[in-house]
Amino acid sequence: MRTLTFLLPLLCAMFSFGQTEKTGDILIDNPQTDDTYRAGESIKVNSIVQGDLVIAGGNLVINDSIHGDLIAAGGELYVNGYISDDVRLAVGRVTINSEIQDDLIVFGGEVIVTENAKINGNLKCFGGNVEMNGEVIGRAEIKGEDVSINGTFYETSKIIGKDFTIGPSAKFHSNVEYWTSEGEIDFRQALVNAEASFDEKLGEEKSNLSATTFGTKSLSLWVFYILSAFLVILILHSLFRNTFSEAVEGLEKNWFKSFGVGLIYLFGIPLLIIIAFLMIIGIPIGLFATGIFLFSLLFGHLIAALLLVYYFKYKKAKKWNFWSITFLALCVAIVLRLFTMLPYVGILLSVVILSITYGALTLNVINFKVVPVKG
Repeated sequence: MRTLTFLLPLLCAMFSFGQTEKTGDILIDNPQTDDTYRAGESIKVNSIVQGDLVIAGGNLVINDSIHGDLIAAGGELYVNGYISDDVRLAVGRVTINSEIQDDLIVFGGEVIVTENAKINGNLKCFGGNVEMNGEVIGRAEIKGEDVSINGTFYETSKIIGKDFTIGPSAKFHSNVEYWTSEGEIDFRQALVNAEASFDEKLGEEKSNLSATTFGTKSLSLWVFYILSAFLVILILHSLFRNTFSEAVEGLEKNWFKSFGVGLIYLFGIPLLIIIAFLMIIGIPIGLFATGIFLFSLLFGHLIAALLLVYYFKYKKAKKWNFWSITFLALCVAIVLRLFTMLPYVGILLSVVILSITYGALTLNVINFKVVPVKG
């Protein structure tokens, strides 16, 4: 039943985006008396929302209370306001700095739960780097590459991390199962009438976890993944359909050029980010670029799926409408996800797909010319 209560508003949100506000920067500074759906490059919520809030964009900030579910997809998200129900997130980087009354499920490249955060329900976190400094009243499941625990857990927990660090303020009031590549670790004073058990089998779950798999081994997470993917594809298609349409023109003659430009993007941007962080004045630019880059990696296969569908539409002269393209892109995205989950081959395939995709989009931007106005 709890799954249905999440799926129904999300499905409604998907089909409502066709009528939502789609602008570059969105500021919500007036009270919202019903469910609210927004998509934009930047969204800031500075006023109360009496229903569910469903948002997607590059930079998202929640500064006031949400009296319903929060569902968000994007590059970077800050949650500073009280959330009275469930929270479902798929983002590049997220900071939780408030109280969540019910469950939190989050997929992200970097997940930070501050010492001010309190999760009254269950926590499911799948990320690259995870910092957990707040309180979790319900059960907790955390999977990541670099996991740092300095918060409080009151129910049973399962933690999987290649690198697993326990801070001085960490407290486990119930038993914890864990796995780390370093083997058994000393929980010191973190256990309060509880036991910690190292489980080698949890390492098998770790092998199925990455920023590109979203932990989609379980049925419930597959459902969440498909719905989240549909939401992101719908938003990207709504905002950038002209960009995809223009990018595929001439792509057949520029496959290798697109691949080369895409490789420069994938490996050059991180280098520029490092250089930006080495310069004090470049730190804000580095943070912004990091968020955008993580977003492009996290949702790269969805963007590639849209581009691929537009390519076949252009190549075969198909008269597919908006919704046909959206659903076809979802199907392609699922297939791409399955292939990219293959060991070794999946990594190579991901690099090729992302390189061609972002190369084609970059070339489209470079080749764009403004037509002069005669007069």
